[in-house]
Amino acid sequence: MELNFDKIFRIAIISQKFSGTYPYTKRDKKWATHFILMHGELTIICMLFIYNIIEFDLKAADYSQMCRNMCLPFLYMVITLLYINMLYYQSKLKMLIETVKAEYEIAKTMSEEEQNVILEYAKKGRWLCRAWAILTTCGMAQFFLKSIVCTIYSAIQGNFRIVQYYEVIYPEVIERHRNNPVIFITLYFCTFFYSLYTSALYTSVLPLGPIFLLHGCAKLEIVRLNIKNLFDNDDYVVQERLKKTVLQMQDIYCYSHEINECFQILYEFLLKATSLVLPITIFAVIQALGRGQFIPEFFAFIFGAFMVGTTPCYYSNMLMEKSEDVRMTLYSCGWETRFDLNTRKCIILMLCRALRPVSIRTIFRSVSLTTLTDVFQQAYALFNLLNAVWN
Repeated sequence: MELNFDKIFRIAIISQKFSGTYPYTKRDKKWATHFILMHGELTIICMLFIYNIIEFDLKAADYSQMCRNMCLPFLYMVITLLYINMLYYQSKLKMLIETVKAEYEIAKTMSEEEQNVILEYAKKGRWLCRAWAILTTCGMAQFFLKSIVCTIYSAIQGNFRIVQYYEVIYPEVIERHRNNPVIFITLYFCTFFYSLYTSALYTSVLPLGPIFLLHGCAKLEIVRLNIKNLFDNDDYVVQERLKKTVLQMQDIYCYSHEINECFQILYEFLLKATSLVLPITIFAVIQALGRGQFIPEFFAFIFGAFMVGTTPCYYSNMLMEKSEDVRMTLYSCGWETRFDLNTRKCIILMLCRALRPVSIRTIFRSVSLTTLTDVFQQAYALFNLLNAVWN
């Protein structure tokens, strides 16, 4: 596989171009028109779900249906923040992409072992892009198939009705004519576009942070290979390789700082959203099952919320583990066999800095699997609260 950023991650790039979040897109009138049309339609559909919650669900005290309808406004909030984050940090994200592209070119001059390391982590990033594309496509397909199957089933039962992409009550002026073919197709397309646009934003933005984190892992692995058995060489080679290692680590610290700046607020919000969406969606599904209803399309929401919270935590934790591996390799590289004072000072300084692992932080804490455990605990507490209130 060729080390080409645009080819390896073309799924994410195609999605970015479709949604308008591509960092290299010019923010001109053409982009503004594209944004207003696409995100404006999304806003109208979101207001429709809020209308349903206020006008019907709350008045009827149908909290199960309210939880189902709340998932879509939550989804709107998430993708709006994703879009804002891509716009606000456009120049930094472009710089990070250029950094990765440049290092892919440099990798072509490296040893075969180092090239394989970079290629291995690039493949992991490509796999993640494909996983998000498959997940979002399956979520869309579930809503589409449900509308088709329910329509066919109603015809078999002798009570034929055309089922919408997402069942929702419209304002009275629309509800009276919803079975009109033109109105039906328009409403079906609008709700379908809601899921399509959401899927594109998820596929374009959410894998981007992990792609950069995986490249950081590759850089740390190369550093670990360079300092392994460092002191098996003569003094001159040791000093040159130490200088190279120091420069590589400084570059990694700067690189991780740039990633942190771009995704710090976003990951804080996504973790909070996971702790809210996950229990609400599970509660809605369980209540529906209790009434004899089966809503398989919401399993995509559950798994999607799980992935939104898990992905950054997992890959940030991987970065921390690679940083710890570098520290341990540096400590066990054989420095005790040499008595050069400058070399030992350099090793001590590097070890002191390595005590604080390379990681991504939210506003309040490091993004790691420990943080993910806290998020799931909060989600479980909220789920228990919903059950207690319902009972």
